[in-house]
Amino acid sequence: MIILSDTDIVHKLACCELLLEFLQYLKCPPNEVWVLPALEAMLKRKLKGSASALLNVDQFMRKVKKIPAANVATLERFPTLDVGEQQLLAILCDHSKVQKLVTGDKRALDSIAALTFGDQQLKDRLDETSIFCFEAIMLGLLEKRGFSVMQARIHNKWANIPGQKVDGVIEVAFPPSGTEEHAKKTLRSAVNHLKVRLPPLPIAID
Repeated sequence: MIILSDTDIVHKLACCELLLEFLQYLKCPPNEVWVLPALEAMLKRKLKGSASALLNVDQFMRKVKKIPAANVATLERFPTLDVGEQQLLAILCDHSKVQKLVTGDKRALDSIAALTFGDQQLKDRLDETSIFCFEAIMLGLLEKRGFSVMQARIHNKWANIPGQKVDGVIEVAFPPSGTEEHAKKTLRSAVNHLKVRLPPLPIAID
């Protein structure tokens, strides 16, 4: 099984130092988690204000695998996507072992959903795949690590990295005086809203 993870979700999880927990949550050998080649350099640039977040990134990158070069002809099928999104979608189409796509980019999901109406092979591959959004991952980590740990990682880690704004849904789900019940309800609502808004995509929640 191969799991593709986009840059956005790794960036957000790095901000709250949850990348190793993320690998445990996925329940697969870490070398079956594939990330974009440019990911490490981008994170080192954006997270230079937090030594502990950079350490979390380094530990993560030592375990996962960078995706191989994509087929040029497949890349050209997705001109409306940015370079990273093109690479992920091309690998998904050309590698039958890809079973999960993990992404924190809602705009990219909108574009992918639109592409399914004109690309039957893409639609067929997505039907064989599960897509996990950032909120679904955070819900899974909340169940695994507990509310107090998640609350602390968000408010004591992510919120204190210079130049890194906490994700809007996460701010709502984990206010300073929030509760576990509120967090779960908010995250589930966000995932369910995405499922309703993008019916062509196999959005998963657990």
